[in-house]
Amino acid sequence: MQDIQLAVAERIKEIRKSKGITQDQLADMAGLNRTHLYRLESGKQSMTLRTLKLIADTLDVRVRELVKDL
Repeated sequence: MQDIQLAVAERIKEIRKSKGITQDQLADMAGLNRTHLYRLESGKQSMTLRTLKLIADTLDVRVRELVKDL
């Protein structure tokens, strides 16, 4: 399960950076605490499906883009 969590976290970070969005900006836009987002992106904390959907919507991608190839 940890491998999946890390893969999703890395994908979120990759997409966020490709869009030129900082962690602070994404946290703000998604209504998440910055520390919480940092923990999610580093794979230190698992996320709920609701949070995954919220991040996907904020990044303007489908959830499947965050979990593809898993």
